[in-house]
Amino acid sequence: MQYRTHFVTSLAVSLPLMTSTETLSIGSVVALGLGAVFPDIDEPHSWIGCRTRGLSDILNKIFGHRGLTHSLFGLIIVFLTITLMVTLTHFKAVYGLYFMIGYGLHLIEDSFSKSGIKWLLPLSKKNFQSGIGVFYYRTGSMVENLIFIGTVLILVFEIKTLDFSTIKLPDIGFIESLKNILTQK
Repeated sequence: MQYRTHFVTSLAVSLPLMTSTETLSIGSVVALGLGAVFPDIDEPHSWIGCRTRGLSDILNKIFGHRGLTHSLFGLIIVFLTITLMVTLTHFKAVYGLYFMIGYGLHLIEDSFSKSGIKWLLPLSKKNFQSGIGVFYYRTGSMVENLIFIGTVLILVFEIKTLDFSTIKLPDIGFIESLKNILTQK
């Protein structure tokens, strides 16, 4: 699945949760989006792989695409890393939560691809295809494009019907400070 489809699908699934729990913010959407594309860090030509060359190349060489980063073990490693970040730094737990949701949704979405994913790697190299060979897509195919368009329509419906009155926008003082820094000569 392409990064754009991962992002909009994960957002469509998570937006009702964000609005109902009053955690919708720019930060939570960014965290979700990063989590939704992060497992593809093992593919140098993916959206995130192109932005993390070196690391992406190493991960691809050692594990291959849809290797460790596309398994429950990879999810656990990322969870433990985020837990440490939240515990030892000022990293907000809500951002860690949405990163993990995005990551988990990426794995579920990829499990519906034709080849599936190796959920139990490194214990088993067996591919699991959630569509049971009946419902699946190939990356970049017409089916994926239909999934993307359908999900965008769902997002439009959600935006029209959900209550966004609790959205947390950045403090205007922060924006003014940033603007002053950027415009100083």
